[in-house]
Amino acid sequence: MRIAILGAGDMGTALATPTADGGHDVRLWGTAYDSAVVDALRVGAPHPRLGTPLPAGARVFAVDELGPALAGVEVVVLGVTSYAIGPVLNAVGDKLRGVSAILTVAKGFDESDDGRIRPLTDLIAERVPAAVVGIGGPSKANEVARRRPTAVLFASSDAAILRICHDAFETEVYRVGTTPDLIGVEVAAAMKNAYAIALGIADGLQIATGMPHHNLRAALFPMAVREMGRLAGGIGGDPETVSGPAGAGDLQVTITAGRNRILGELIGTGVPAEEAVRSLTSADTTIEGYAAAKAGYRLATSLSGAGVTADYPLLSALSAILLDRAPVFDTLWAAVG
Repeated sequence: MRIAILGAGDMGTALATPTADGGHDVRLWGTAYDSAVVDALRVGAPHPRLGTPLPAGARVFAVDELGPALAGVEVVVLGVTSYAIGPVLNAVGDKLRGVSAILTVAKGFDESDDGRIRPLTDLIAERVPAAVVGIGGPSKANEVARRRPTAVLFASSDAAILRICHDAFETEVYRVGTTPDLIGVEVAAAMKNAYAIALGIADGLQIATGMPHHNLRAALFPMAVREMGRLAGGIGGDPETVSGPAGAGDLQVTITAGRNRILGELIGTGVPAEEAVRSLTSADTTIEGYAAAKAGYRLATSLSGAGVTADYPLLSALSAILLDRAPVFDTLWAAVG
Protein backbone atom coordinates (compact mmCIF):
# COMPACT_ATOMS: atom_id res chain seq x y z
CA MET A 1 0.00 0.00 0.00
CA ARG A 2 1.15 3.57 -0.72
CA ILE A 3 0.90 5.70 2.43
CA ALA A 4 1.73 9.40 2.74
CA ILE A 5 2.37 10.98 6.14
CA LEU A 6 1.95 14.75 6.07
CA GLY A 7 4.12 16.34 8.74
CA ALA A 8 7.61 15.28 9.82
CA GLY A 9 7.12 16.23 13.44
CA ASP A 10 7.43 13.71 16.25
CA MET A 11 4.27 11.64 15.78
CA GLY A 12 4.17 11.90 12.01
CA THR A 13 7.72 10.61 11.74
CA ALA A 14 7.11 7.97 14.40
CA LEU A 15 4.22 6.49 12.40
CA ALA A 16 6.61 5.83 9.53
CA THR A 17 8.00 2.98 11.65
CA PRO A 18 4.96 0.66 11.91
CA THR A 19 3.87 1.42 8.34
CA ALA A 20 7.33 0.76 6.91
CA ASP A 21 7.65 -2.36 9.07
CA GLY A 22 4.46 -3.58 7.38
CA GLY A 23 6.21 -3.46 4.01
CA HIS A 24 4.32 -0.45 2.65
CA ASP A 25 5.56 2.32 0.38
CA VAL A 26 5.79 5.16 2.94
CA ARG A 27 6.30 8.81 2.00
CA LEU A 28 7.00 11.29 4.81
CA TRP A 29 6.39 14.90 3.76
CA GLY A 30 7.79 17.76 5.81
CA THR A 31 6.00 21.07 6.19
CA ALA A 32 7.76 24.42 6.05
CA TYR A 33 8.54 24.00 9.76
CA ASP A 34 10.20 20.61 9.23
CA SER A 35 13.12 21.59 6.99
CA ALA A 36 15.77 20.72 9.58
CA VAL A 37 14.13 17.33 10.13
CA VAL A 38 13.97 16.64 6.39
CA ASP A 39 17.62 17.58 5.96
CA ALA A 40 18.67 15.27 8.79
CA LEU A 41 16.61 12.29 7.67
CA ARG A 42 17.77 12.59 4.07
CA VAL A 43 21.38 12.00 5.06
CA GLY A 44 20.49 9.11 7.34
CA ALA A 45 20.83 11.08 10.57
CA PRO A 46 18.38 10.60 13.45
CA HIS A 47 15.29 12.73 13.82
CA PRO A 48 16.47 15.72 15.91
CA ARG A 49 13.95 15.09 18.70
CA LEU A 50 13.11 11.40 18.41
CA GLY A 51 16.73 10.30 18.16
CA THR A 52 15.92 7.63 15.55
CA PRO A 53 16.59 7.56 11.78
CA LEU A 54 13.87 7.01 9.21
CA PRO A 55 13.16 3.26 8.90
CA ALA A 56 14.05 1.35 5.77
CA GLY A 57 11.23 1.50 3.27
CA ALA A 58 10.27 5.09 4.04
CA ARG A 59 11.23 8.11 1.94
CA VAL A 60 11.25 11.75 2.98
CA PHE A 61 9.96 14.65 0.87
CA ALA A 62 10.56 18.38 1.32
CA VAL A 63 7.84 21.01 1.49
CA ASP A 64 8.03 21.74 -2.26
CA GLU A 65 7.65 18.04 -3.12
CA LEU A 66 4.04 17.56 -2.04
CA GLY A 67 2.93 16.41 -5.49
CA PRO A 68 5.40 13.51 -5.72
CA ALA A 69 4.74 12.60 -2.07
CA LEU A 70 1.02 12.19 -2.77
CA ALA A 71 1.27 10.58 -6.21
CA GLY A 72 -0.83 7.43 -6.27
CA VAL A 73 -1.25 7.18 -2.48
CA GLU A 74 -4.18 5.26 -1.04
CA VAL A 75 -3.95 6.30 2.61
CA VAL A 76 -2.90 9.66 4.07
CA VAL A 77 -1.96 10.46 7.66
CA LEU A 78 -2.29 14.03 8.92
CA GLY A 79 0.69 13.97 11.26
CA VAL A 80 0.48 17.62 12.31
CA THR A 81 -0.85 19.51 15.33
CA SER A 82 -4.38 20.86 15.52
CA TYR A 83 -3.10 24.34 14.63
CA ALA A 84 -1.67 23.10 11.34
CA ILE A 85 -4.65 21.11 10.05
CA GLY A 86 -6.17 24.04 8.13
CA PRO A 87 -2.92 25.19 6.46
CA VAL A 88 -1.97 21.64 5.46
CA LEU A 89 -5.40 20.98 3.98
CA ASN A 90 -5.11 24.25 2.07
CA ALA A 91 -1.72 23.13 0.71
CA VAL A 92 -3.06 19.73 -0.29
CA GLY A 93 -5.95 21.21 -2.27
CA ASP A 94 -7.33 18.67 -4.75
CA LYS A 95 -4.36 16.32 -4.58
CA LEU A 96 -6.23 13.76 -2.47
CA ARG A 97 -8.44 12.40 -5.22
CA GLY A 98 -8.32 8.62 -5.12
CA VAL A 99 -7.34 8.48 -1.46
CA SER A 100 -9.57 6.04 0.42
CA ALA A 101 -8.74 7.04 4.01
CA ILE A 102 -7.26 9.98 5.85
CA LEU A 103 -6.07 9.39 9.41
CA THR A 104 -5.37 12.15 11.90
CA VAL A 105 -3.29 12.35 15.05
CA ALA A 106 -4.20 15.99 15.72
CA LYS A 107 -5.77 16.57 19.13
CA GLY A 108 -8.10 19.54 19.43
CA PHE A 109 -11.32 21.20 18.34
CA ASP A 110 -12.46 23.37 15.47
CA GLU A 111 -14.73 26.38 15.88
CA SER A 112 -17.11 26.42 12.93
CA ASP A 113 -18.25 29.59 11.19
CA ASP A 114 -21.40 29.68 13.31
CA GLY A 115 -19.37 29.49 16.54
CA ARG A 116 -20.02 25.81 17.30
CA ILE A 117 -17.20 23.80 18.84
CA ARG A 118 -16.75 20.50 17.02
CA PRO A 119 -14.16 17.73 16.67
CA LEU A 120 -11.40 18.40 14.15
CA THR A 121 -12.50 15.35 12.19
CA ASP A 122 -15.69 17.23 11.24
CA LEU A 123 -13.54 19.90 9.60
CA ILE A 124 -11.40 17.31 7.84
CA ALA A 125 -14.48 15.46 6.55
CA GLU A 126 -15.76 18.69 4.99
CA ARG A 127 -12.50 19.27 3.16
CA VAL A 128 -11.37 15.79 2.13
CA PRO A 129 -13.16 13.31 -0.18
CA ALA A 130 -12.16 10.27 1.88
CA ALA A 131 -13.21 8.40 5.00
CA VAL A 132 -11.77 10.01 8.14
CA VAL A 133 -10.12 7.90 10.85
CA GLY A 134 -9.17 9.30 14.26
CA ILE A 135 -6.25 7.84 16.22
CA GLY A 136 -6.42 7.81 20.01
CA GLY A 137 -4.86 6.01 22.94
CA PRO A 138 -1.59 6.17 24.88
CA SER A 139 1.05 6.72 22.23
CA LYS A 140 4.29 8.57 22.92
CA ALA A 141 6.05 9.26 19.64
CA ASN A 142 9.53 8.32 20.82
CA GLU A 143 8.30 4.90 21.91
CA VAL A 144 6.47 4.27 18.64
CA ALA A 145 9.60 5.22 16.70
CA ARG A 146 11.71 2.88 18.86
CA ARG A 147 9.24 0.00 18.44
CA ARG A 148 8.23 -0.06 22.10
CA PRO A 149 4.91 -1.85 22.75
CA THR A 150 2.03 0.52 21.96
CA ALA A 151 -1.73 -0.10 21.84
CA VAL A 152 -3.87 2.50 20.08
CA LEU A 153 -7.49 2.89 18.97
CA PHE A 154 -8.56 3.74 15.42
CA ALA A 155 -12.05 5.19 15.08
CA SER A 156 -14.31 5.61 12.06
CA SER A 157 -17.95 5.10 11.13
CA ASP A 158 -16.74 3.22 8.04
CA ALA A 159 -16.14 -0.39 9.11
CA ALA A 160 -14.50 -1.39 5.82
CA ILE A 161 -11.99 1.46 6.02
CA LEU A 162 -11.23 0.57 9.63
CA ARG A 163 -10.29 -2.96 8.57
CA ILE A 164 -8.01 -1.61 5.84
CA CYS A 165 -6.28 0.80 8.22
CA HIS A 166 -5.98 -1.83 10.94
CA ASP A 167 -4.22 -4.21 8.55
CA ALA A 168 -2.01 -1.45 7.16
CA PHE A 169 -0.74 -0.18 10.51
CA GLU A 170 -0.75 -3.08 12.98
CA THR A 171 2.54 -4.80 13.74
CA GLU A 172 3.75 -7.08 16.52
CA VAL A 173 4.51 -4.05 18.70
CA TYR A 174 1.96 -1.53 17.40
CA ARG A 175 -1.45 -2.95 18.24
CA VAL A 176 -4.53 -1.36 16.69
CA GLY A 177 -7.98 -1.64 18.24
CA THR A 178 -10.99 -0.29 16.35
CA THR A 179 -14.23 1.45 17.25
CA PRO A 180 -17.04 3.20 15.37
CA ASP A 181 -17.10 5.90 18.07
CA LEU A 182 -15.15 8.64 16.30
CA ILE A 183 -16.67 11.37 18.46
CA GLY A 184 -15.69 9.68 21.72
CA VAL A 185 -12.11 9.12 20.57
CA GLU A 186 -11.73 12.69 19.29
CA VAL A 187 -13.13 14.31 22.44
CA ALA A 188 -10.87 12.16 24.60
CA ALA A 189 -7.81 12.90 22.43
CA ALA A 190 -8.38 16.64 22.75
CA MET A 191 -9.50 16.88 26.36
CA LYS A 192 -6.89 14.59 27.90
CA ASN A 193 -4.37 17.32 27.10
CA ALA A 194 -6.51 19.89 28.91
CA TYR A 195 -7.02 17.74 31.98
CA ALA A 196 -3.33 16.84 32.02
CA ILE A 197 -2.69 20.50 32.79
CA ALA A 198 -4.93 20.24 35.87
CA LEU A 199 -3.17 17.11 37.13
CA GLY A 200 0.19 18.66 36.36
CA ILE A 201 -0.73 21.53 38.69
CA ALA A 202 -0.74 19.03 41.56
CA ASP A 203 2.85 18.12 40.65
CA GLY A 204 3.76 21.80 40.65
CA LEU A 205 2.19 22.29 44.06
CA GLN A 206 4.38 19.47 45.34
CA ILE A 207 7.48 21.21 44.00
CA ALA A 208 6.40 24.58 45.42
CA THR A 209 5.58 23.32 48.89
CA GLY A 210 8.05 20.47 49.23
CA MET A 211 5.14 18.28 50.30
CA PRO A 212 3.57 15.45 48.26
CA HIS A 213 0.21 16.07 46.60
CA HIS A 214 -0.37 12.50 45.40
CA ASN A 215 -3.79 12.31 47.04
CA LEU A 216 -4.95 15.44 45.24
CA ARG A 217 -3.61 14.19 41.93
CA ALA A 218 -5.37 10.85 42.38
CA ALA A 219 -8.63 12.59 43.26
CA LEU A 220 -8.47 14.64 40.07
CA PHE A 221 -7.88 11.69 37.73
CA PRO A 222 -11.34 10.06 37.94
CA MET A 223 -12.94 13.50 37.82
CA ALA A 224 -11.16 14.14 34.54
CA VAL A 225 -12.25 10.82 33.05
CA ARG A 226 -15.84 11.35 34.18
CA GLU A 227 -16.01 14.84 32.70
CA MET A 228 -14.47 13.74 29.40
CA GLY A 229 -17.12 11.03 29.17
CA ARG A 230 -19.91 13.51 29.91
CA LEU A 231 -18.59 15.89 27.25
CA ALA A 232 -18.31 13.12 24.66
CA GLY A 233 -21.80 11.86 25.46
CA GLY A 234 -23.18 15.36 25.18
CA ILE A 235 -22.30 15.60 21.49
CA GLY A 236 -23.19 12.06 20.48
CA GLY A 237 -20.19 9.98 21.55
CA ASP A 238 -20.10 6.98 23.87
CA PRO A 239 -18.92 7.84 27.42
CA GLU A 240 -17.59 4.30 27.76
CA THR A 241 -14.99 5.01 25.09
CA VAL A 242 -13.40 7.57 27.40
CA SER A 243 -12.96 4.93 30.12
CA GLY A 244 -10.64 2.94 27.86
CA PRO A 245 -7.31 3.59 26.14
CA ALA A 246 -8.49 6.66 24.22
CA GLY A 247 -9.35 8.54 27.42
CA ALA A 248 -8.08 7.13 30.69
CA GLY A 249 -5.11 5.41 29.04
CA ASP A 250 -4.01 8.45 27.08
CA LEU A 251 -4.47 10.72 30.10
CA GLN A 252 -2.30 8.40 32.18
CA VAL A 253 0.63 8.50 29.76
CA THR A 254 0.26 12.25 29.29
CA ILE A 255 0.49 13.02 33.01
CA THR A 256 3.45 10.65 33.25
CA ALA A 257 5.52 12.09 30.41
CA GLY A 258 3.71 14.83 28.52
CA ARG A 259 4.19 18.47 27.59
CA ASN A 260 0.77 19.56 28.84
CA ARG A 261 1.59 18.19 32.28
CA ILE A 262 4.70 20.37 32.26
CA LEU A 263 2.51 23.44 31.69
CA GLY A 264 0.42 22.49 34.71
CA GLU A 265 3.54 21.92 36.77
CA LEU A 266 4.80 25.43 35.99
CA ILE A 267 1.45 26.91 36.97
CA GLY A 268 1.45 24.90 40.18
CA THR A 269 4.84 26.32 41.14
CA GLY A 270 3.44 29.84 40.84
CA VAL A 271 4.19 30.85 37.26
CA PRO A 272 1.18 32.74 35.78
CA ALA A 273 -0.60 30.71 33.11
CA GLU A 274 0.07 33.17 30.25
CA GLU A 275 3.76 33.36 31.16
CA ALA A 276 4.06 29.58 31.38
CA VAL A 277 2.46 29.15 27.96
CA ARG A 278 4.78 31.76 26.43
CA SER A 279 7.82 30.13 28.00
CA LEU A 280 7.02 26.71 26.58
CA THR A 281 5.92 27.84 23.13
CA SER A 282 9.00 30.06 22.74
CA ALA A 283 11.07 26.91 23.33
CA ASP A 284 9.23 25.25 20.40
CA THR A 285 7.11 23.09 22.70
CA THR A 286 3.59 22.46 21.40
CA ILE A 287 0.93 22.82 24.10
CA GLU A 288 -2.42 21.79 22.63
CA GLY A 289 -4.11 21.45 26.02
CA TYR A 290 -4.35 25.21 26.58
CA ALA A 291 -6.53 25.76 23.50
CA ALA A 292 -8.42 22.52 24.18
CA ALA A 293 -9.27 23.68 27.70
CA LYS A 294 -10.74 26.92 26.37
CA ALA A 295 -12.69 25.22 23.59
CA GLY A 296 -13.78 22.37 25.85
CA TYR A 297 -15.12 24.80 28.43
CA ARG A 298 -17.10 26.66 25.76
CA LEU A 299 -18.49 23.34 24.56
CA ALA A 300 -19.38 22.30 28.11
CA THR A 301 -21.10 25.63 28.69
CA SER A 302 -23.15 25.18 25.52
CA LEU A 303 -24.28 21.79 26.83
CA SER A 304 -24.91 22.67 30.49
CA GLY A 305 -25.52 26.41 30.52
CA ALA A 306 -25.64 27.79 34.05
CA GLY A 307 -25.03 24.27 35.40
CA VAL A 308 -21.57 23.98 33.86
CA THR A 309 -19.79 24.37 37.22
CA ALA A 310 -21.82 21.53 38.72
CA ASP A 311 -21.50 19.24 35.66
CA TYR A 312 -17.87 20.03 34.92
CA PRO A 313 -16.30 21.23 38.18
CA LEU A 314 -12.71 20.36 37.24
CA LEU A 315 -12.92 21.87 33.76
CA SER A 316 -14.54 24.99 35.22
CA ALA A 317 -11.74 25.29 37.78
CA LEU A 318 -9.09 24.80 35.11
CA SER A 319 -10.69 27.47 32.93
CA ALA A 320 -10.73 29.91 35.85
CA ILE A 321 -7.05 29.25 36.58
CA LEU A 322 -5.95 29.55 32.95
CA LEU A 323 -8.10 32.47 31.87
CA ASP A 324 -9.12 34.39 34.98
CA ARG A 325 -5.98 34.08 37.12
CA ALA A 326 -7.97 32.36 39.87
CA PRO A 327 -5.92 31.20 42.90
CA VAL A 328 -4.48 27.86 41.91
CA PHE A 329 -4.75 25.59 44.94
CA ASP A 330 -7.99 27.03 46.35
CA THR A 331 -9.73 26.81 42.96
CA LEU A 332 -8.56 23.28 42.26
CA TRP A 333 -9.37 22.01 45.73
CA ALA A 334 -12.83 23.59 45.66
CA ALA A 335 -13.55 21.61 42.48
CA VAL A 336 -12.98 18.35 44.35
CA GLY A 337 -15.77 19.50 46.62
